[in-house]
Amino acid sequence: MAQAAASTCEICIGGPGEHYCLQCNQLFCESCKLSHLRANICKNHTFLSGPKKSDTLFCAEHEERCLSYCHDCDTLVCIVCSDEKHRHHLMKGLAESIQELKSELFEKIETKVATANFNLGKIEKDTKAYREKVKAVIKTITEEGKYWKQLIDKKVEALTKLVQDKEQRETQNMTAYSEVYKGVAENCQTWQSNTKKMKTTADILLLNKLKQLKNDVDQIVVKQIPNAPDVSYRNKKTSDAEIDNLFGELQFL
Repeated sequence: MAQAAASTCEICIGGPGEHYCLQCNQLFCESCKLSHLRANICKNHTFLSGPKKSDTLFCAEHEERCLSYCHDCDTLVCIVCSDEKHRHHLMKGLAESIQELKSELFEKIETKVATANFNLGKIEKDTKAYREKVKAVIKTITEEGKYWKQLIDKKVEALTKLVQDKEQRETQNMTAYSEVYKGVAENCQTWQSNTKKMKTTADILLLNKLKQLKNDVDQIVVKQIPNAPDVSYRNKKTSDAEIDNLFGELQFL
């Protein structure tokens, strides 16, 4: 296939066009190439050595211009090829084929853009809805935790009051017993002191007094004190499974 060539830089239009930029489809001289690659937007462009290919294509076999496009063979053909090798194929003019391809490409790109924008909108909407659900779930979990904490605090308060009320009653009983035995001890100490002071004489009056004192002492019944009150608490070890059962079920989709 014959090719036309361009040999001058298409930027400065002075230096030799030795470097071809694939992205820009232009020829550059060495100096313009370096300047081109220094620009941020062009720093990743790819260069090939030598002049660019001509936009005018010729048939390699007949040296004729390729003016038609064979859709069946997906190739450019000249007028001779179209008559000899592609007679019954779907043939269209090059300009018409380019326009159709351009329209098809534009339509596909437009469809892709529309789909991408739709998906972006949906993702944004779904993300916002998901975040709102996360906030609602966290709020529900927090409120449920507060509910169980209030019940626990209430139970702790009730148990504490029960222990304190029992303590007060038992302390009052122990104080009452203490007062009784304190009085017994004081009376006995008084009688003991009085007995020591009595002289041992053959005196009927003294005998009667001692007998009366003995009778008073015998009347005192020192009862056995009750068992000391006791209290204990055995804490219950709660498993993770039991704690989990207090809360609702968390699901991720």
